[in-house]
Amino acid sequence: MKTTALLLAAALFAPAAGALAQSATFVAAASALGPAAAPQATAPMAPSGSVTYFGLVSSHDAQHAQFAQLRQVFATSRPTLVLLEKPDMGVDSTEAATVSRCGETGYVRLLAQQHGVRTERLDDAQAEYEYLRARTEPAQLQVYYLLRLSQQYCHNVHPSKAVLQQAMQQFLANSYAILPGAALPVRSLPELAAAYRQLCPGGGAWQQVALGTRPAPAFAQHLDEDARAFQLQRLAQRVAQHTQAGERVLVVLDASHLPAPAATYAATAPRGR
Repeated sequence: MKTTALLLAAALFAPAAGALAQSATFVAAASALGPAAAPQATAPMAPSGSVTYFGLVSSHDAQHAQFAQLRQVFATSRPTLVLLEKPDMGVDSTEAATVSRCGETGYVRLLAQQHGVRTERLDDAQAEYEYLRARTEPAQLQVYYLLRLSQQYCHNVHPSKAVLQQAMQQFLANSYAILPGAALPVRSLPELAAAYRQLCPGGGAWQQVALGTRPAPAFAQHLDEDARAFQLQRLAQRVAQHTQAGERVLVVLDASHLPAPAATYAATAPRGR
């Protein structure tokens, strides 16, 4: 179960929504960002600040068009700060090796190093967890995070059903560590199956959701929406804070996490490969 242990924290703390099939870039003066672009921002942005958003697609292919687009965005927007999701997994010796080993966010960090730009991690998994824990019944919260873990595990490992069962046993065993402070009623695979049936009377099994053969249940979709609202609030606050200080901020997100209306991005999105 070494693979399971390595992926445990990364899977838990990954953003909830999936990626879109196209990169997108949008540049706006800080003073032009209203509530639609930055929900729940409470302070006006200084005219001297600016923010550029870039939507990423998950890729380890150095020939993907988004990497050339990223280089262009760094050159044209000249950021003084990059805000991005996901933990710092380091960079490699070359651009191609960085993309191959560290993916798209590793490449963003490499470009930031090359341009002498500091980076800050945008997502805060612990704060998001506490936000959801205060609003969610314990069984729902535990099953929701177990589903997120198993989905990310399947995305990275592509396990058989038997291996997925073993991984879930490990996730259950680690529940008290990964969900601190929560009452955790689900302690075994049979209890997980029973809790899932109670939360999802329409049928199906948690394994189908994990493997992507069945859509996420309604309760999980609602919690995804709550998590997204929390992420947007944090994004608005961080962007406002830095643009008020006159920073040129580059925000790099999963393409499905871009905060402006879809029509705005559709008009400015470069074509993918």
